[in-house]
Amino acid sequence: MAESMIEAFLPVTRSPKTEEQVAAGKRASAVVGGTVVHFLGTKKHKEDPILVQIAFQAYLTYFLRWIAGAWIIGGEESTNDFIDVIYQNVREKEAQAISGRWRALTRAHVPRTQFDDSELIAKITSRILSGLSDVLIVAGCDTPGSDIISALSSKFIEKISFLVSLAIRVNKIVGEDVTSGDLEVWAVPPATAYDASSMEDSYDDGSSGRGEGGGAKVLCATDLGLRKKTRVAMTGEKEKQWEIKVLLKPKVALESVVDIMDE
Repeated sequence: MAESMIEAFLPVTRSPKTEEQVAAGKRASAVVGGTVVHFLGTKKHKEDPILVQIAFQAYLTYFLRWIAGAWIIGGEESTNDFIDVIYQNVREKEAQAISGRWRALTRAHVPRTQFDDSELIAKITSRILSGLSDVLIVAGCDTPGSDIISALSSKFIEKISFLVSLAIRVNKIVGEDVTSGDLEVWAVPPATAYDASSMEDSYDDGSSGRGEGGGAKVLCATDLGLRKKTRVAMTGEKEKQWEIKVLLKPKVALESVVDIMDE
């Protein structure tokens, strides 16, 4: 899907930055990170739009991860953060059976937003389309933002809506249906040290320095992963109280992917 978006809106280089680009960059940075936005605005994409594709993947990945893990999908971020702080305290101080049950009951009974499922999917899909438009604007696309959103919607709204609906279903499964451990939908944050044992490089070209301790840094996530965290003891060294299993490695793009691009 990301490749199709690039074909439809191959960006051009535009300098100096417009007010629209600056505003779009601030919004995009909050989701994909400032480094991705910096390179989107400074690299040339006409001949090699790979970074735009990566930014699309990152935006979708981080947004879908948020949906899958939110206490209240579509609710205020401050409310989600407040509930999460309480849950982290419960998880640190109580046995797995208790904390898992607390999570399931809270997810099941927390007040929902005023939207039904179809309205919620439409609202979130609209936000994602707007975010993907921001990526193109930052990269130099000279089409007005409203026109980009309209065109993206006509081509991709069904696919994005489907992904959103799946993420909402996953939210219920990991939040309410499993209490024996915490299933965490995982997207690696930008600037994380690359660790081949727990993540995969989507753009591995066989270069050195990408293993654990090699010094490579993550530019952004490109695909979601899944891990399970289970409380196995209440005493002893903290790291030995938890069992963490990576069930599906998340995928990432490394900062080195921009090295071959034109300045």
